[in-house]
Amino acid sequence: MNLRKTLILAVILAASAMYLSKVSIPKRESRAATQPVFRGLEPNDIGRIGIVVSGEGSAPYHLIQKMTGPAQGEPSSKNAASAAIWEVEELKNAPLDEQVVSELAKAVAALQITGPLSEKDQSADFSVYGLDKPVLTMTVVDKAGSQTEVAFGKENAYLENRRYAKVSGRGGIYLMDAAAFSSLNKSSKDVRSRNPLVIQPSDVREVVVTTPRGKVKITQPAVGEWRIAEPKDLPASAEAMSSLVSALGELSVKEFLDGQQGDLGRFRLDKPDVAVDVSLRPGIEPVSRRVVASAGEGGKGGYFFYDGAPSVFSVDEESGFSGLTKGVDDLRENRLFMFGERDIYTLRAATSDGALPVEIATNETDWNVNGKLSDPVFVEEYLRDVVALRASGFPEPGAVPADAFSMPFVALVITKKGDAKETVTVTVGKEVSGTSGPERYARIGEQGPVVLIRDVEAKRIVPHEEALVPLETPAPAVAQK
Repeated sequence: MNLRKTLILAVILAASAMYLSKVSIPKRESRAATQPVFRGLEPNDIGRIGIVVSGEGSAPYHLIQKMTGPAQGEPSSKNAASAAIWEVEELKNAPLDEQVVSELAKAVAALQITGPLSEKDQSADFSVYGLDKPVLTMTVVDKAGSQTEVAFGKENAYLENRRYAKVSGRGGIYLMDAAAFSSLNKSSKDVRSRNPLVIQPSDVREVVVTTPRGKVKITQPAVGEWRIAEPKDLPASAEAMSSLVSALGELSVKEFLDGQQGDLGRFRLDKPDVAVDVSLRPGIEPVSRRVVASAGEGGKGGYFFYDGAPSVFSVDEESGFSGLTKGVDDLRENRLFMFGERDIYTLRAATSDGALPVEIATNETDWNVNGKLSDPVFVEEYLRDVVALRASGFPEPGAVPADAFSMPFVALVITKKGDAKETVTVTVGKEVSGTSGPERYARIGEQGPVVLIRDVEAKRIVPHEEALVPLETPAPAVAQK
């Protein structure tokens, strides 16, 4: 046999050996020996998961599972469902992404391995499999205290979606599905909630917002009934307060700056742009929370922090804190009426331009306009515009001119349904220039507070009989014989 044929034969034999050791044998053994890593383990049986992810900036961490009893009001029987609460041991008070952690726990419980590889075909050099420096090492401790360590190595270069693994207590090298690895390959930042301040408005009892514009204190003695307590007693807008509390939950973390909470001045959080102090109902922990936020240098992005957090949090430029920087006028009730169009019994509208007044009254089925059967669609649209009126501004009493209502643009007298037939009046007066267009002074009652409403909304509440009463249709002509 010549040298050329010898070399060709050597290459063929080497390739065959490679195929056997890397492809054929692993395939055969995986079909013969697929098995769970944790037999009979359910996600709720896990007590602790230690995770070490290779790579710069990926610190080891431990997930701890605590089981709570049945929710309040549920029976405390042995069959009652318990809730899992996960914590990162190294990051106290760090809210976690419940869905990510739940999926990770499920992936742990369902983890399977195939093999082991044949010892005679297995290399003694663990670097061949990437197990000398694993890309991920996971230690799982169940509630009974049994501990298992799983190390993940390289992907098999010849088998698609297969990765080498080593399991403590089991000899040999195994193969594992790469998709399972992806489910487990989570750093501590991956399992943390990007919205760490989700608070339900119904749980809040008091909010204090402090900005360069001053301090506003708002209370909620009963759910849905908000009131401004400082700097003056005023009804607060439930809609605005719900939006304010929701804005805390919408603060989205761009980066977790762990361990930086001792240097708040570096992020301008020692003298924040806005501070929000929230007191919650009894039974919720923590019962109070202080949140501080400031824009970054040049207005790019920003930072926030709350008491007890293990990190300072950075946010994107788009996130901002405009939803938190609210003053009294932003949070006070701006609706002029607290009832709907179906609560109206009669409405009388008069203008100062000499036009005849328009009176709308309920009849047995719909509405009459000046005693005439109306078009109910247009009447109800008009009444919805009336009850939807909102203040666009709250001028100080001394800034309202003496002649603001000397020539009323329109005056409404509304009688509400009910035995008392309560009457509400609103007078719309002089036009002024506003920051977002023309506005008009408006006043509820004879001595009520004066507010501003947008001119376009004032024009919508000037009724016209011809627009509210259907056109008369002439009778069809009778054909002559």
